[in-house]
Amino acid sequence: MDQDLKQRLVGAVVITSLAAIFVPMLFDDPIDETGKMISELKIPDVPVKSFKAASVSVPKSINDVMNLPEPTVINEEMERQSSVSNRVRWFIQVGIFGQESNAVSLRNKIRKQGFPVTIASVASDNGMLYRVRVGPELDKKRAEAMKAKVDKLNNIKGILSSVDE
Repeated sequence: MDQDLKQRLVGAVVITSLAAIFVPMLFDDPIDETGKMISELKIPDVPVKSFKAASVSVPKSINDVMNLPEPTVINEEMERQSSVSNRVRWFIQVGIFGQESNAVSLRNKIRKQGFPVTIASVASDNGMLYRVRVGPELDKKRAEAMKAKVDKLNNIKGILSSVDE
């Protein structure tokens, strides 16, 4: 082979290999070194707790224990009555519709006013009905006040009803 041809081929190989090494470096993103640094964790000091001795009194003798008031005894009747009263939920039925789109429209309108609204589907002789109810509320007086607000804002007459669990 000719000497000039050999030099040109060697030069082309060298330039091609250098281009293969350095050209990808030009198009790559810069190397992110932040993940490689290890920072020292500082453990905070132990908080100092102070207890007031006056807030907790421990009986010093048996007479102190005997002078304590009798604990309140709750009989089963009182417990049953309190649990039953806690289970009553009050709803305001603001409408019942044959088309779900009408129920959704009213629900969205009342929800924008800040009231909790649900839609329940009810099967009837005329097909599926969609009941729109505001609530639940556990206190009857608060439910009545909510009913008055909903009725006034939407120019409707809702029906207040209770549901026992």
